[in-house]
Amino acid sequence: MSRHLFVGADVAGDTKTNGLVDDGGIGVEMLSDNGSTTDGLYVLADHSPTDSDQIRIVLGTGGNMLVSPWISRRNVIAFSGQSGVAGTPCKQTVTIAGTSAAAGTVVLKFVRTGGPRPEFFSFATEIPVNTAHTAADALVKAAYEAAVLPEWLNPVAVATAGATVVFSGAKRGDTTQSGGSWDYDPIQFELIVESYDGGTQTYAASGNPATQAGDPGIGDGYSVLAYEKSLQGVSDGFYNRRNLPIAPATNALVGTTYDMITLVATKDGSTSPQIKGVDNLIEISIALPAGFSTATVLANLNHYLAGDFAAVAV
Repeated sequence: MSRHLFVGADVAGDTKTNGLVDDGGIGVEMLSDNGSTTDGLYVLADHSPTDSDQIRIVLGTGGNMLVSPWISRRNVIAFSGQSGVAGTPCKQTVTIAGTSAAAGTVVLKFVRTGGPRPEFFSFATEIPVNTAHTAADALVKAAYEAAVLPEWLNPVAVATAGATVVFSGAKRGDTTQSGGSWDYDPIQFELIVESYDGGTQTYAASGNPATQAGDPGIGDGYSVLAYEKSLQGVSDGFYNRRNLPIAPATNALVGTTYDMITLVATKDGSTSPQIKGVDNLIEISIALPAGFSTATVLANLNHYLAGDFAAVAV
């Protein structure tokens, strides 16, 4: 499959200046029998879907334009979009009740369930005699944050309700205990109360299902950036061979949530996406900042593909 990603800014992409789309603007360019029509951009007020059988997506980058392959309208087999949703970490909660009848130790165990292999981590908290549940939560939080944690756990626990401690797994972009950045999808984990010998005080873990399941979201800035970097060999002609040449600049911003548009076409118009086992698809992803005020690229694609696909809204 030939994959291409275009990451825009809040810039209109339906005009050109000196032959280039403005920096951060994404447009739909048309091809006529003798080259691109007029300024080359598909504009609702000026064109109809029958003006050209071929279009491509273009992105202004300041000094030049990134472009997708030309695709024919009759070859488009999928057109969809989804609103951006920020990613969320997996969360597990331990709930504490009662007062400790004796000095004891509570041991909590974390089991990572979504990784390449099962991973485990345990830590212990000393609970003095006559400790109320409203004080035990702070002790558990402090012991957790003082432990040597695996990278897949968020190094900060939350104990603000007076009787609960909430633990979070790492999600893409989080700072780990070692000071690095978690560059993968949110991890999934379970929490188990392994043991407690302090008498009448009780500890209950949320277990499975989690208090909150980890979700990578849609169009999360960190995910879009990782996808953009993985495709720079195609989009920019860049391959990291011993760090030369210098990697091109990226367009995705980690603090931004993007609405995502996907366009898929076959390369030769065949009804099957496979030809003798060879992948025959072109997949174009377009990332627009959530709340994009001048998202003309989506309006133009909806207009161009009307009759073949339902209008996409993000």
